[in-house]
Amino acid sequence: METPAPHASVEVSDEDAASAVRLRFWRGGQAARARVLWSSFAGNPSIRAAVFTFTFSRVIVLTILIVGGQINLATSGGVEEPRQVDLSLWKISIARIVQRTVMTADVNWYAGIATEGYHKTGFKTDKHYNWGFFPFFPVLWRLVWNVTSELPLTGMLLSHVFFLAALFFVHRSALAFGYEERIANRALFYLAFFPTSYFYSLPLPESLFLLLTAASLNSAGRGRWLAAGLCGALASATRFTGVLLLPALVALYWQTHGWNWRRREVLSLCLIPVGLLSFMAYLQAITGNAFAFKDVMVVWGRSTSIFLVPLLDFLRDPLLLTKQWDFRVVNFTAAVLALSCGVVLLRKRRWAFGVYTLGSILVTLSSVMLQSQARYAMVLFPMYIVLAAAGEPRRVDEVIRTVSVALLSLMTALFAAYFSFALS
Repeated sequence: METPAPHASVEVSDEDAASAVRLRFWRGGQAARARVLWSSFAGNPSIRAAVFTFTFSRVIVLTILIVGGQINLATSGGVEEPRQVDLSLWKISIARIVQRTVMTADVNWYAGIATEGYHKTGFKTDKHYNWGFFPFFPVLWRLVWNVTSELPLTGMLLSHVFFLAALFFVHRSALAFGYEERIANRALFYLAFFPTSYFYSLPLPESLFLLLTAASLNSAGRGRWLAAGLCGALASATRFTGVLLLPALVALYWQTHGWNWRRREVLSLCLIPVGLLSFMAYLQAITGNAFAFKDVMVVWGRSTSIFLVPLLDFLRDPLLLTKQWDFRVVNFTAAVLALSCGVVLLRKRRWAFGVYTLGSILVTLSSVMLQSQARYAMVLFPMYIVLAAAGEPRRVDEVIRTVSVALLSLMTALFAAYFSFALS
């Protein structure tokens, strides 16, 4: 049975409600305005769900990061004797702990771009260059850093703000595409407690990318094609797979309008590759190679091949759980989960969600390496909607929630302890 496209009635009711709230807000006094704001907050299911899930998940993540970092600073001893630690949270230097715990691996690459810019030299692959890291997040980081003069905490603050907004738009997207509120609520929980979701709290583009892709699909689902195109353009300037919003939204537009295409709306969708093309033009100017973002990745061991290569590599030795920077079992499971959910979405004729999810994971798997696949998969929010539907039976939901919270806590602790396979 074909799934209906998003209905215009959702858009109209939302606009009417928003207009009524604005009218009451500007006509009332200060106390009345406060009441209007509170009623708007309390009456909006997406805001309630986003705030609750954000607070619950980030308290756990930040507590583990701070306590784990403090333990690392205070620990003595080694393998041959018990490790002793005098742990106190009195006058704890959070900034120092964050600096030591968070500023590592890819965070340092983005921090370098934010403070010093891209390497300006002719393209070559004799060492690691920062051309493979997309610009929108470090640009925003630099802008706010110029005001705060504090780098790591500023980056974390930005990521948390983006993550809270992303949760709101993920919930709104689920509702816009016809899913029930309980499914949207459950999807939000699964997303926030995904085993590698501590990356949403780090100065990395994951939270921003999730926000932009969710906002783009939410806007398209409600018929706001210009907003969808603009958010898509920013997403493609944040991560390469943002450009895959184009085929996803084209599929949605065709599902909604058939062959009755309107020029203005189609042109709005054509904005999506602008972010990527702008970055390519910049790389051409400073390196002489517009594809430097892709070609430089050979230094990290990434190339291009069929998507099955990293999956088959894992299956040849499934008992090898970790290898250097690669938490193989977690990355393999996340990739297979994303592939499976993408297929399910296509079979259910959820064309936009299915094309975006399946296309994104196929692109990242084609890099030959299994490393970091969990980070790539965790921002594919339609995956969590599929899982939320599968979690309708209470016992299934309880198992998913328990496993998710346990694994997230473990992975965050491993990150705080500086295990390489938890850093990427």
